[in-house]
Amino acid sequence: MNSKIQSNQHYFKISCENPENFLDKFYIFDERHPDIEKYIANTKDIKNILITIKTLQNKKERVEIIEKYFCELQKILSDFSNCSEFICFVNACDNTLKSVKTDLNLIKKITKKYFSKRTLNEFVPEEWIQAVLDSNSSRKKGKCGEIKLIAMLKGFGFNEIETWDDFLNKKKCVLQFSKKINMKYVREKLNVKIRTKKQNKKLDLIVKSGKRIFLLEAKHLNTSGGGQDKQIAELIEILNLKEKNKDISYVVFLDGNYSNVLLDIKKCGDKLKTQRQEIKKYLRKNSNNYWLNTSGFRALFGDLTK
Repeated sequence: MNSKIQSNQHYFKISCENPENFLDKFYIFDERHPDIEKYIANTKDIKNILITIKTLQNKKERVEIIEKYFCELQKILSDFSNCSEFICFVNACDNTLKSVKTDLNLIKKITKKYFSKRTLNEFVPEEWIQAVLDSNSSRKKGKCGEIKLIAMLKGFGFNEIETWDDFLNKKKCVLQFSKKINMKYVREKLNVKIRTKKQNKKLDLIVKSGKRIFLLEAKHLNTSGGGQDKQIAELIEILNLKEKNKDISYVVFLDGNYSNVLLDIKKCGDKLKTQRQEIKKYLRKNSNNYWLNTSGFRALFGDLTK
């Protein structure tokens, strides 16, 4: 082990004793959406056409005239339609924007349901549109964990690089897994097994500090549940990986509210207890691997740079 760094138990303890902040700037999207005017304009257009269709139907206008407005409705549907009440209703009917945009008969059927189940008016409050956009902000968080870790590593003097040649030539650097720098590529270049159950499983970052190399998986979890349990199981699996080369370590990074729940010994549910026991077991078994939250990550890579 590098003399600068301590045992994995030390950094795990730091992680347990220093929970995550509830307002982490890397996962906050609180700005007014730059395209909100386009969302508002498109929603207004959708409403106006729907009002026209409903009015014409009430007047028992000719079918071919009403048909033109259904075609016009399909025509104006775009990526800026996702915040409209109508497309939200389409989603509630187990369909998608794409499906109604390409299927005239389907959009007619859903419109009929919409008229009978929902209130139709011409108002489009900006705050309502922004609220829908805010509710979808979790979709933006896919790469936020990696961005956060790279930012912290840069603070410790690590260079973010993009090619394997740079990775070989730099003493302190971080490289993201990608389509080119994939698992097969890394296995060959580092002569490692990375024996995950999913052979196509992709990790997130490769961090190099002198001879030491850290293969890192980052997750941000806020709630518990079946999907999260599966992700925790996958993280624990990574903790159990081991290579012959002692300079290669696996690092599991977990932040978000669920990290606090998982590492809080006061939480004593059977599931949490089992997950914690497995983490501790594999940390003891594989002294080269690490389970970290933000504080643990800072401590480990801060010690590496001393």
